[in-house]
Amino acid sequence: MKKLIMFSGAWCQPCQRTKPHFNTLKESVNSVEYQLVDVDEEAHLAEQFNIFAVPTFVLLNGTQEVARMSGGATVEKLKAFINQ
Repeated sequence: MKKLIMFSGAWCQPCQRTKPHFNTLKESVNSVEYQLVDVDEEAHLAEQFNIFAVPTFVLLNGTQEVARMSGGATVEKLKAFINQ
């Protein structure tokens, strides 16, 4: 199963603008598992995935990373990202 992880920070304005789009996608596309990670609260995950900028989206297929995207995103951009 695919999993989309959004790495974010409470202090990050682009993250705050993108989060509603992430949540909309989460409610409308059920074939993907979703996880929102605050890089300050879960620094070990940010380190594990080598996150240097937020927002960053990591797409996993099982446990393997298949794609990565940084920067703000719309619902349409996120849908295209998970369907690649």
